[in-house]
Amino acid sequence: MIKTVMHEIELTKANRLRLAEAFRHSKRVDYSIDCVVEGQMGRAYADDTAKPTAYCIGTGPFRYFAGDARGPGGVGMVRGLEPYLLLMPSGPGWPEVWREVYGERLHDFPRYSFGTESLSAEHLEGLLEGSRYRDSIVPVTADLAEKIARQGEDYLEIGDFDSPEDFEERGIGFAAFVGDEVIGTAYSSLVCSKGIEVSIFVGEGHRRKGAATALASRLVLECLRRGLRPNWDAANPESHRLALKLGFTFAGAYDAYYAAR
Repeated sequence: MIKTVMHEIELTKANRLRLAEAFRHSKRVDYSIDCVVEGQMGRAYADDTAKPTAYCIGTGPFRYFAGDARGPGGVGMVRGLEPYLLLMPSGPGWPEVWREVYGERLHDFPRYSFGTESLSAEHLEGLLEGSRYRDSIVPVTADLAEKIARQGEDYLEIGDFDSPEDFEERGIGFAAFVGDEVIGTAYSSLVCSKGIEVSIFVGEGHRRKGAATALASRLVLECLRRGLRPNWDAANPESHRLALKLGFTFAGAYDAYYAAR
């Protein structure tokens, strides 16, 4: 009988080297793996803390796997996952194990990757200049992050940061206002030495009015100013279209998965 196993491992220097080797050839669609390997944010797990044969890296709902997928440890780690976590591109054998463990409960869906080589500060400045929201966009400080959190919904998901103060120090974020109400945000949900992971959220009643374009333009411009790469990984057609409008280059689609209850 294969046991359920999922042991969190401390991100020591030695363990980070082991993770770097295990995930060296893993497909990079976002900065999750880099964030954990650098010890910036996220968590790492193994089937055995003394002699690991399989690893899992996690940031937010995203999970990546490496190592021996078909061994008892690998299968046991998959059995230990909570429902609805997003299973992202992993090493050989892992998708097959996911299908064997979850059967009809496993669902796949497309996500879309983009390159940054065609981004233009001039183009982004033009988008921002012509926006009705240009003068209502402000940087997200720790105090503003706490205010946004009290507003509810999904405006600012910064759970991989240590605190709002940590976000202000290491992250980048902008919020758009209508009066005293925050109606949208663009921010770094992940940060590492290479760049940031772009996240955008606009409230239901303010969508399709240009807020997302203005916020995203402001965030990407700040990345270019700092010499950081803004990684854009789209989960839906709206995000895909916005990325192209901003000047990102479509790099291809890939499959992600989740297991329902």
